[in-house]
Amino acid sequence: MNHRNHGDHRNHPGDHRDLAIVTVRHSLTAHNTAGYITGRLDVPLSAQGRDAARRFVQGAGLLSADVVLASPARRAVETAVLLTGLREEDIICDERCHERHYGVLQGLSREETAAYTGMITYLEAGGVRHSLDPPGGETLPELRARARTFLDTVQALPARSILIASHGTFLQQLHGLLLQHSMHATLARHVHSLQIDEFTLRSGGRPEHRQVHPGLDAEPLW
Repeated sequence: MNHRNHGDHRNHPGDHRDLAIVTVRHSLTAHNTAGYITGRLDVPLSAQGRDAARRFVQGAGLLSADVVLASPARRAVETAVLLTGLREEDIICDERCHERHYGVLQGLSREETAAYTGMITYLEAGGVRHSLDPPGGETLPELRARARTFLDTVQALPARSILIASHGTFLQQLHGLLLQHSMHATLARHVHSLQIDEFTLRSGGRPEHRQVHPGLDAEPLW
């Protein structure tokens, strides 16, 4: 694990530590700007995406945390490297924070997904129609459960600060769990590329949320 240790952060009986969780959605890819569903396809950052990450660092400085986690997708790992200055081998890849698997919809444009409309149940939230059960993919309740398992693991780590580089749909549900929102309410909160959020979890209190960077508006919303 990558630990930028500042003493021993392991939990002990009676340790009521605050925990800071910073989430980062990966920067732009060619799929993002063109409006394709990526899901588990391993698409790298585009030149535009890399430039945007570098500009953030130039203006705000590198991000740091005791533990840095990332989805194994190249776009997430590369974003974590650019924003933290760490080597790729110092970042912990965790399959549980990978993007949602969209089954047969992966790699398709908005127009191409129309052929599958009759096979999918949709839920409207925030002006966007969200697929509940894409053929061959992960259902929305399954995604929510995976986000819960991942969050439980993250909260048990012996650290006071954790950075997570992941994906839009996964982070949408992770944010919902952190903010104690229902699944439907969570769907109305879009997570933009390169959006950075900080959640502070305090013992016995509600989580505090602060948006560090609003992200980019260069991608179409479905």
